[in-house]
Amino acid sequence: MYKTLMAYACIALFSLSIPAYADEVARVTLENGATVKLNDDFTWEYVILESQANADTAAPATVAAVAVSENATSAVTPTAPIANTEALTSSAIAQSALLKSTAKSGVKVSFLNSQWDDDDRLGLTFELSSNSSEHYVMIELEVSLFADSGALIKRETVKVWQAVFRMPDTYLRKGQTRESRVLWIEDIDKAQWTKQLMSLKMKEMDSRM
Repeated sequence: MYKTLMAYACIALFSLSIPAYADEVARVTLENGATVKLNDDFTWEYVILESQANADTAAPATVAAVAVSENATSAVTPTAPIANTEALTSSAIAQSALLKSTAKSGVKVSFLNSQWDDDDRLGLTFELSSNSSEHYVMIELEVSLFADSGALIKRETVKVWQAVFRMPDTYLRKGQTRESRVLWIEDIDKAQWTKQLMSLKMKEMDSRM
């Protein structure tokens, strides 16, 4: 699958008809039925969402399957509540394990485990590995959580890695694999999240020389 994606990406990226500001350059349907969006920054994303109200006509949303990320002392940044009108496609649910990791710029972030505290908060832990020459001090990760039915429950952006100012030993460096601290997310119904459906997407990344 990787070779197929790279071949399509190379063809699309060298097409002069695509404007420089465009994020998406092509969409490809794989042999397993999954749809992939190719971007002009050499990343690709699974098309995993559809409108819950009208899945046949809604424009699908995407979640990055390739992106960079970093482990850190994390802080959760709550985002505005999202109307529950999006849901995972049946193909995405069938291949949900693929959505639990993402990468960008040589950094990969993967879901490691979950836990619940006494206040019924959901705690998420991630593993970060870097093959980048950059030294990352902060990495944001967008986490989308879905009910067992596939309906979107909540989407939050968290700092999955946060280094300590002027302490190089806390930077995420090339060749390192680190574990994030527990990231706590509130207002998730434990009974609706038994399948642990989620998708990850890399957001802002800060690095130092």
